Amino acid sequence: MSDVSVLGLGLMGSSIAHTLIDKGYSVTVWNRTPEKAAPLTAAGGKAAFTAVEAVESSPITLSVVVDSSALVESLGDDIDLTGRTIVNLATGTPADARELERWVTKRNGLMLSGTISAYPKDIGTPVGGVNYAGPLELWNRNAEMLLALGGLSGHVGEVISDACTLDLSMLIFYMSSIAAFQEAVVFAEAFGVSPDRLVEFVRPGLPVLEREVDETVRRVESGDYTTDEATIGTFHHCMDLVWKASATVAARPIISSAARELFALGVSEGRANEIPSGVVPLLRQIRDSSRHS
Repeated sequence: MSDVSVLGLGLMGSSIAHTLIDKGYSVTVWNRTPEKAAPLTAAGGKAAFTAVEAVESSPITLSVVVDSSALVESLGDDIDLTGRTIVNLATGTPADARELERWVTKRNGLMLSGTISAYPKDIGTPVGGVNYAGPLELWNRNAEMLLALGGLSGHVGEVISDACTLDLSMLIFYMSSIAAFQEAVVFAEAFGVSPDRLVEFVRPGLPVLEREVDETVRRVESGDYTTDEATIGTFHHCMDLVWKASATVAARPIISSAARELFALGVSEGRANEIPSGVVPLLRQIRDSSRHS
């Protein structure tokens, strides 16, 4: 019996398995293409012929296959998971996490859902992180091993979908911000400003962005969107200027156009004089009306 099994030996799965082996755990590994297991068996791991064999070899299995559907397909509906814990680390939606939990529970197993906030090279390092959700008692029982995957790892909630929800919410902010900067690079270049000049101009504003994120949370929690500083109307005016300037150089402002549309909605709904986080109630209304339509 191994300490832990790892399913899926792509870049991330292999990094996870190597890290656990390096930290002294006995590890069983499985991949659809068996040759990917060779470097891990050379490092001291044991290769299983099937996913079911891998799961049966350990009390806890970390699944890093492409998604929850691939995990279910690999294990089959007839598997008995009594005495086994599945930790699903595949990127998915909150609904995917809830559905997989029902599937695992129906087969007498236990489950944690995790999201990886790290590149493969960061796994096992102080800057690596895996966020886990699920029953606190189950987390406590396996925390020492799961924390070995990175210094920023931790338990984020007992609701099985919490890790997915937080991860996707973070990606909305993170990836949209990266995309916005990439759009800014193209815009600046069109007017003769190089990327290195742009980044030096943008950099001092990053602490301000962090401050405004915190301010958004405070305003949303209080419901007070009054301000005597920059307003939704101001933000809309600025994005409108970007849109007009982009047209003069045939640039396509995808991200800034979305922001322009959002703040235009705030203006049209009579919230032009509110702090920009005043669009949150409007986005909630759109969400809720869509749910009931």
